[in-house]
Amino acid sequence: MSRRKSSWMLGWVGVMLLAAPAWAEDLESLRALVRAQGVSGREEAVSREILSRLPAGDRAEIDNMGNLTLTLGSGRPLRLVLAVMDEPGYVVTRIQDDGYLRIRRLARLPLPPLFDQYFVGQPLQVSSEGSSAPIDAVSAVLSTHLQRGRRTSTAPPPRDEDIFVDLGARSADQARAAGITLLAPVTLNKDLVELAGSRVSGFALDDRVGCEVLLRLANTLDRSRLKGQLVLAWSAQSWVEGRGAQRLARRFEPDEVVVVDLYAPDPAGWAVMEPGGTLGKGPFLARDAQADAATDGLAQRLRSAARDAGIPLQSVRFGTLNDGVPFQKHPVAVVGVPVGFPGTPSEMVDLRDLSGLTGWLKRYLEGRP
Repeated sequence: MSRRKSSWMLGWVGVMLLAAPAWAEDLESLRALVRAQGVSGREEAVSREILSRLPAGDRAEIDNMGNLTLTLGSGRPLRLVLAVMDEPGYVVTRIQDDGYLRIRRLARLPLPPLFDQYFVGQPLQVSSEGSSAPIDAVSAVLSTHLQRGRRTSTAPPPRDEDIFVDLGARSADQARAAGITLLAPVTLNKDLVELAGSRVSGFALDDRVGCEVLLRLANTLDRSRLKGQLVLAWSAQSWVEGRGAQRLARRFEPDEVVVVDLYAPDPAGWAVMEPGGTLGKGPFLARDAQADAATDGLAQRLRSAARDAGIPLQSVRFGTLNDGVPFQKHPVAVVGVPVGFPGTPSEMVDLRDLSGLTGWLKRYLEGRP
């Protein structure tokens, strides 16, 4: 091998070695957030991950609804940037004598019609009382061969009440001894999957990407350039009619609200809309046909910040049942990144969009309000 070629290869290897840790670090935080259990009302594991990754010295608060907030600066204007922490999931409603668990879905907003089926025959995790580590389990439904005469080929797909959760216990006493209690949260055993190029996939990415964006802002904002007061809020109980956001709306009187979210449903019975935007083409600013002058002004300032940063924006329609609803008396903008297959275990995002969204909001928040 020639000396020139050898030097080129060594240089390329050096570049890859230098680049790899930064990329891995970017994914480490998002992977931890995806893995964390965060069923509505039981977001403690997600809160712990966020708290562990905030800058040293920052003092975040958790209120009585489970919302996590970090306040930077003081005075006016007061800007609230909000992301959703929780995910749709289940809770244990019965521990059978044979050790199997029965569950019910915990979500009041519309979910995909096959949502329960995504959990059938899959590895699950059940929160254990007195332990930070959840218990591994699997799920199943009764075989159709054992239900002859009761189920037909036209029977509806399995529902939450049809699911059996097996953690290996052979009696109710064994299940309780393992730490299982009634109302214990149950979720998929989740992970972040790296796909080709810059795309990743995983359950609850539509919520955890927003959490990651706020974390990156907390760690990278030049706080000397912030004007007034900035509140970074990770809201709880979004999937049970936005209770966390309602609590934040009662607590704060913001001059403007930016909701960082990827997907929100519409009311049941509305025409099903495909998620807007194209993966890899940049973050989005949701359209608001009912916007007043103040909200239009916020949208214009956000667009201006994106232009200044050289970040292309997509304009999309967004679901109406989002965490911006409780702040209707204030200027509200919904921003995010396109998501593929929303509401399924295969949700997909492009990391370039995530970086673009973070850079855009950083530029906006450090600029003149």
